[in-house]
Amino acid sequence: MKSKLTLMLSAPFLLAGAVQAQDYPTKNIQIIVPYSAGGGGDTVARIVADRLSDELGRQINVVNREGAGGEIGIAEIARSDADGYTLGVFGYPDNFVLEHTRDTSFSFDSLEYLASFDDMPMGIFASPSSPHDSLESLVEYGQANPGALVIGESGALGMLHALAFSEQAGMTTTPIRYSGGGELMNALLGNHIDLASTSSMSHDPITDSGGTPIGFAAEERMAMFPDVATFKEQGLDLVMGVSRVLVAPAGLPDDVRDALTAALDAISGDEAMMANFENAAIPYRYLDHDAVNEQLEQSNAVLAPVIEANLDQFTN
Repeated sequence: MKSKLTLMLSAPFLLAGAVQAQDYPTKNIQIIVPYSAGGGGDTVARIVADRLSDELGRQINVVNREGAGGEIGIAEIARSDADGYTLGVFGYPDNFVLEHTRDTSFSFDSLEYLASFDDMPMGIFASPSSPHDSLESLVEYGQANPGALVIGESGALGMLHALAFSEQAGMTTTPIRYSGGGELMNALLGNHIDLASTSSMSHDPITDSGGTPIGFAAEERMAMFPDVATFKEQGLDLVMGVSRVLVAPAGLPDDVRDALTAALDAISGDEAMMANFENAAIPYRYLDHDAVNEQLEQSNAVLAPVIEANLDQFTN
């Protein structure tokens, strides 16, 4: 009798739990961005949040938690409750590089990767006062003058790209770290450094101020910047870029994950959202849950040995 009564009492509670899960979301959602407002990751988060909010029928608030090259915000995302009400957007491979170069509280597996929205190649830009307007000129000078070229960067990927570029070009450069993209841009345009390792999103503000794109680390030329050659075209085997990913803390319930991925798939072809990406000079490319996880695992395998070989550059 006791067992039967227990079953009778338990059933309504189990049913209520199932209904509650199916009703997700029942409250507002926040997206943590581990960078300052106005950058590429922040822009992607706000574009996606606006459309995803409409799809889910709940307000989605974007919260900036900048600091330590993204480590502070990513750590907060990873330790949040895995209930679907705290998500994050950041540029991969920032988390992977941080994990392998610092004593972080998170690892790659601390997060659930739901989707990605862009594929923005890294680039090398010369300052307005630089005499080098081509890769050939730059490499010739750099090889003849080891360490003379000063290259600025403002994040884990920027450093990784600067190192890979210098290695591929067979020259030694002097890297300088900046706390953010704004400081890096000011240093380049103020002619305090020779080169900047930054994403293709920086093309317009740099060229508008007299800077020169040397090349993009892309598989093929970008449609929005058709005059900028890839490094592969110029003889360097260098393909590297940033992809903004939407994540949740690991351990997300299956039904919540399914609700989120279904909503993301539903908005992925929204023309207004894609136009917002284009207006922000961010090349839109959507990868769903399965595709983004496959791509990130492949990328991890490529990046790990490069990071390991240059570990001293990240820890100095």
